[in-house]
Amino acid sequence: MATRREFVAALGAGVLAASARVMYAQQQQPEAAGATMEGDGYVPVRKLPRPAAAKRLTPQERDDVERMISCPCPCTLDIFTCRTSMPCGFSPRIHADVVMLSNGGYNRAEILAAFEDAYGEKILMAPRKQGFNWVGWLAPFAAVGGGGLVVAALIRQWGRRAAEHRSASPVPIEASDAEMAKLEAAVRGDER
Repeated sequence: MATRREFVAALGAGVLAASARVMYAQQQQPEAAGATMEGDGYVPVRKLPRPAAAKRLTPQERDDVERMISCPCPCTLDIFTCRTSMPCGFSPRIHADVVMLSNGGYNRAEILAAFEDAYGEKILMAPRKQGFNWVGWLAPFAAVGGGGLVVAALIRQWGRRAAEHRSASPVPIEASDAEMAKLEAAVRGDER
C-alpha cells in the first residue's frame, strides 16, 4: 500500500504528464484546411425571408446568438467576440448572415439550426445536450465525483491504519497499580 506522500507524488506526476501530452497535441495539430483568418471555406447561410416578417430578435438577442456560434477561423472564439476584437474573414460574413436571418423573421433556434445545417455541430460553441453528447456534459462531473470518493476512501483507510498504530502499544508495560499511580502523580506534577 502506498503512503500518502507516494500517492500525492504519483498523482502530481500523472497530472503533469497528462497536461504535457495535451499541450504537445495542441501544438502538433495542423490548421484545418480551409479555415484561415482570411475566411477561406466560408459557407453562406441564407434563407428566404418569411412573408410579412418583422424583426424577431433585438440587437442584444442577436449578439447572444452570435455568442453561441463558434468562429471557424483558428481563433476558436465565438462570432461576436471574434468580430469585435480581431481581424477575421469569417466573423463579418457570418454576422451579416445572422443579421439577414434575424431580419427575415427567424428566431434563435432557427438561426442556430441553419448554421448547424451548413457547418455541422462543430459550429456551435457548446454541443447540444442530447444523445451521446450527454457524456461530454456529465463525464467531468462523474470523474470529479468518482475521484472524490476514491480520495475519501483512501483517507478513511489511512485514518484507520493510523488509529490502529496509535492504540497498539509498542512496549508492554509491566507495573503495579502503586507504581502507575506514582507515575501519574509525577506526570501531573502532584509529587513533591
